[in-house]
Amino acid sequence: MSMLNYTLVADGPSDRCLMHVINWALARTSPSNSTLLINSHFADYREAPAEPRGLSERIERAVQDYPCDILFVHRDDEGESPGHRRKEIADATQSLELPALICIIPVRMTEAWLLFDEAAIRLAAGNPHGTAALKLPSLRRLEREPDPKEILHNALEVASETTGRRLKQFQRDLPKLVQRVAELIEDFSPLESLPAFSSFYGDLTTELAAHVLSRSADK
Repeated sequence: MSMLNYTLVADGPSDRCLMHVINWALARTSPSNSTLLINSHFADYREAPAEPRGLSERIERAVQDYPCDILFVHRDDEGESPGHRRKEIADATQSLELPALICIIPVRMTEAWLLFDEAAIRLAAGNPHGTAALKLPSLRRLEREPDPKEILHNALEVASETTGRRLKQFQRDLPKLVQRVAELIEDFSPLESLPAFSSFYGDLTTELAAHVLSRSADK
């Protein structure tokens, strides 16, 4: 049995849903002959008395407040190349003393990684047996969609099959429902065909193996 502490620094509060992706990936890549206990933190400073400015300050503050074995830093690519975002993260961290660092850079934005599971979307919308067509993009098109967040929100609304006042209340709850979609997805492996996800998963596999070896050597 081993313990792993990780911290996620993300673009915004809605990206908390990435913790479900991380937890799934950690569980999948952990050695079969050992139990991995995960302790996770989401570095959210929106309501902090002195909110850190810029990516470098947020990362430095997160590591101070939430010491960890692995630090995940998320940046949506939003039209920039993943390489450009990786350089941004490298520039922001070059003067900092950090634990193992893994970049999470979904093409366009995080919600693209939630659009492949229609059943989870319908269940999150509270209408698992609904039949309304959600018009979700195919897996191979996920990284080509310009606004995955809008697509996911629309899919949730359509899946709910609500109207009038109920629909307005449903729309107010959309941020929570996006988190619920991520929570309900049991298997993110279909995303391995996407280069951005494959890169994240490969980095995680490497760092987790190093973490396990380090802990074994300390015993």
